Amino acid sequence: MRLRTIALAAIPAAFLGVMASAPSASAWAPGNCPTGSFCVWPEWWYGDTDVPPSLATETEWSGSALGHIFYNNTSQDVTMTYVVVADEGQGPTYTACVSKGSGSYFTQPMHVTDVAWREDDGSPCW
Repeated sequence: MRLRTIALAAIPAAFLGVMASAPSASAWAPGNCPTGSFCVWPEWWYGDTDVPPSLATETEWSGSALGHIFYNNTSQDVTMTYVVVADEGQGPTYTACVSKGSGSYFTQPMHVTDVAWREDDGSPCW
């Protein structure tokens, strides 16, 4: 019985390790992200905030913006590219589709490196 308990406890830990660099799919508030903008914030916060975004863009964008939280306050889905901060831009890059009017957070600090309007290929955008 003890081995079964240990094995069952290991499953969530392994899952969390895999998901550590992926953005969460939960809903988030727009905070102080202007309507029509895609925003990234460098710090954690909950609810309304006066923390300025590290990125607020109304157009496609590329560069490097430190991010813990992001929100798509536009009328279009966005493809966001990012890299883990610990990799200092040298590690693998990841992409995520961010639906219009939604946002979430990273489970560890990231650098958002590209924001582009999503090309609709028929796949869902979470």
